[in-house]
Amino acid sequence: MNERLKATFYGLTAILVLMLVASLVFALFINFDWMGTSTLQWVTFITSIVIMLIGGFISGRMTLHKGWVTGALVGVVYVVGIMLYQFLAHDSWIQSYQILYFLIFIVATVTGSILGVNMQRRSEAY
Repeated sequence: MNERLKATFYGLTAILVLMLVASLVFALFINFDWMGTSTLQWVTFITSIVIMLIGGFISGRMTLHKGWVTGALVGVVYVVGIMLYQFLAHDSWIQSYQILYFLIFIVATVTGSILGVNMQRRSEAY
């Protein structure tokens, strides 16, 4: 398998697993009324950005060069998957505000992947 595709697969897998764990934690927060609705919206958005950074970082660590391409690939595949899920399962197309969210997610995965490639090179130098 191609190195970039393998890294993309591992990055997407990490994102999905972390999103499932975060969803479980947020469901517990909602169930036990530990967090208000307005606070929950911002906390879930920030958590999603951090998870996208982590997924991009994991994919970037697996590639030796061009981390931005790998990160963009991970981000675009994730966003397209979310758009397909929303369209097929909920029968609604994307809203205008979601485009900004999707762009932020793609930038987060690109940033994480660039950091992953650079951290790998730094650790190899020592």
